[in-house]
Amino acid sequence: MYKEIIKKIILLLAKPEVAWPQFMREGFTNKQILKQFCYPLMGVASVLKIIQEAIFHRHPAYPIHVLIVHGLVYFGSLLASFYLLQYILKILMQKRYNITPTKEQSSIVIGYGLVIVFLLFVATAVMPSFFFLWIFYLYTAFLLWVAAESVFNLKVEERGVFVIGMTFFMMIVPVVVYGVLRGMTPNLQ
Repeated sequence: MYKEIIKKIILLLAKPEVAWPQFMREGFTNKQILKQFCYPLMGVASVLKIIQEAIFHRHPAYPIHVLIVHGLVYFGSLLASFYLLQYILKILMQKRYNITPTKEQSSIVIGYGLVIVFLLFVATAVMPSFFFLWIFYLYTAFLLWVAAESVFNLKVEERGVFVIGMTFFMMIVPVVVYGVLRGMTPNLQ
């Protein structure tokens, strides 16, 4: 399964113009995209966060239950972001383009569009000092630019609001949700 995920990530990052039509042809449902792509990446990020905090956290070391809660907060923030972004995408497409995206279209755009977010959460889980890597978020704009044509058949002149809006929300929502969930566990910080 992870071999397929890595192939999809490489294809999406190297050749998004080939990746998006291929994802559309696969025709996965919301559950399949979550199960076969998003959940494994969310899980890897969460497990790496737990390991990183167990090994590198300042003394006194966190007890195991606190580490597990930190991992669950990491996972929960990514999962909640997925669903919030699907809702935002639906509202944007209806209000701006008079298009009601299907659940599959929303899942494809958000699930695969969050690939940079997933990779950055994995990278910062391993090494929190790599925060400067968040500049790669900007590549999400290009991924969404290509997705706008492949998934929604938007013309070049129509894609601006979609790309800017969804890139902004894909940058902000996971960080805000993580901050909110982390703030809800004040005794664990």
